[in-house]
Amino acid sequence: MIFTKRFFLIIILIFTFSCQNTKNKTETLGDSKDFSDVGIQEIGKLYYPEKIDARPVKVLPDNVKKDYIIEITNSDLLEQDSINLKRYSKNIACLYKEDLIKNRSNFENIIVKINNRNGKNQNFEFTHDELIKTIKIKTKN
Repeated sequence: MIFTKRFFLIIILIFTFSCQNTKNKTETLGDSKDFSDVGIQEIGKLYYPEKIDARPVKVLPDNVKKDYIIEITNSDLLEQDSINLKRYSKNIACLYKEDLIKNRSNFENIIVKINNRNGKNQNFEFTHDELIKTIKIKTKN
């Protein structure tokens, strides 16, 4: 009888402590998200791509996350108006940068990759300073 009571007490203690550890891990994982998808949603509403992928890029030699890459796949607007791709890419980078700033994410450059159905894929890289200047001009107007 004493053995059974001790056994159940140990089981209850293990269960209690394991639940607390799981709760703490979940909260930590939720807090570690370094950006929201609000910027991605805005880009999607403007350009209607089949797929948007945004991720940090590790820059060598210290492998610190410094750049972000946004990959836009199969947007009809971007494919039809290929003359203005650089302007659209800059707008995409600015929208995403504004979202990163709101979420206090640390980054340097933003790279926009546009993948079209016709096989014409282009990359545009925008520096931190260039995007800040553009955002300031947009907010003044």
